[in-house]
Amino acid sequence: MVRSSRRRFACAASLLALTVAAPALAQTGGAEPAQLDEIVVTGSQVRLPGAAAGGQVATGGRVGLFGNLDAMDTPFASTSYTEKLVRDQQSRSIGDVLQNDPVVRVSKGFGNFQELYVIRGFPVYSDDMTYNGLYGVLPRQFVAAELVERVEVFHGATAFLNGAAPGGSGVGGAFNLVPKRAGSQPLTRLTAGVSGHDEIYAAADLARRFGQDDEWGARLNLVSRDGEGSVEGEDGQLRVVGLGLDRRGDRARFSADLGWQDHRIDAPRPTVTPAGAIRPRRRPTSTSPSPGPTPTRNSCSAPRAASST
Repeated sequence: MVRSSRRRFACAASLLALTVAAPALAQTGGAEPAQLDEIVVTGSQVRLPGAAAGGQVATGGRVGLFGNLDAMDTPFASTSYTEKLVRDQQSRSIGDVLQNDPVVRVSKGFGNFQELYVIRGFPVYSDDMTYNGLYGVLPRQFVAAELVERVEVFHGATAFLNGAAPGGSGVGGAFNLVPKRAGSQPLTRLTAGVSGHDEIYAAADLARRFGQDDEWGARLNLVSRDGEGSVEGEDGQLRVVGLGLDRRGDRARFSADLGWQDHRIDAPRPTVTPAGAIRPRRRPTSTSPSPGPTPTRNSCSAPRAASST
């Protein structure tokens, strides 16, 4: 009987506590919620990532349809070389820039003087590079380094991001060239130099912004190189004109690139590819400075035009 009475008393006390606590819970639930300040998050997949320490390598690059991402947010290895590296190393072509990457080897095409890039043991034709994410708008065989703002290198298969290369290469990696754009500050850069025997080089890089809030921009690049370089008897000529236009609007962005390149080489030295065992031969009696066949002439002239919105 005593135990039964104790149980009844405990149940009654629990019901009384719940009855008293119910109004308190109702009062707490009826209070006004706390007001939080407005949070605005803005971002752009068009704006280029900043440069890392030293300015020669960027902190990120374009990742196909995902736009520009930081290198730490990219699910594969990538490296983006900046315009500062191109100027510091006085690079002539995209191949000179790519030789900074330890997994990229630069070679020549079969039967011509096209630049061929080998990454992770797989070739990437110069025709299969993208220009601001687009295929088929770059000059063939040779691309002058003065035309680009960034040279982005992707290691590994990237067809699911950039699409399949038209030439069927790009299994081991891909390369994307970022065009130059006018910055916030006006730019006037003139460059001149002499190299080799009598090769003369001159270039101009001009950039301006105009319009309301500087929404319109234009960047013009002019390049001329002519004369005999470091190889005796090999004369080269290079003419480049590049114009980049862009508009930075509040609701839409527009960009267009127009360019023309004429690259000629007279009496170049071809590549020599050994096939099988090499037997010792007598010293050649020819006085030609080239170890290959009779020097020939190779030229390439290619206009390009690209636009994106």
